[in-house]
Amino acid sequence: MPKLNSLEQLESLINELKEKENKNKIVLKVALGTCGISAGADETYEELLKKIEEENLENIEVIKTGCLGYCYAEPTVEVNEPGKEPVLYGNVTKAKVKVLVKTHLVEGKIAEELIIEETHKKAI
Repeated sequence: MPKLNSLEQLESLINELKEKENKNKIVLKVALGTCGISAGADETYEELLKKIEEENLENIEVIKTGCLGYCYAEPTVEVNEPGKEPVLYGNVTKAKVKVLVKTHLVEGKIAEELIIEETHKKAI
């Protein structure tokens, strides 16, 4: 990637990337902070890629992120679908990836047994 030397170049790059972005893409974010890695998030990430390929699911991107702030529930996976609120799943071990893929991505339902109910609430 070339070095950016001005705000205009940054804005141009952002616009270019937005144009390339597929608005119908489902994005799965796997938290790979220290706590996630120690809980097995690397294996969760790899298993997600494998199961998505096995199911021949298209238009899904799995990305690695830093900590999402739910250390007690690692490994965590956030599912972002266009036009919907993100859904945050916790304790998504390699063994539980099949449930997430089948229920959420194939059947289009919330995987209730994996969901983290209380998320990012604002202090009063």
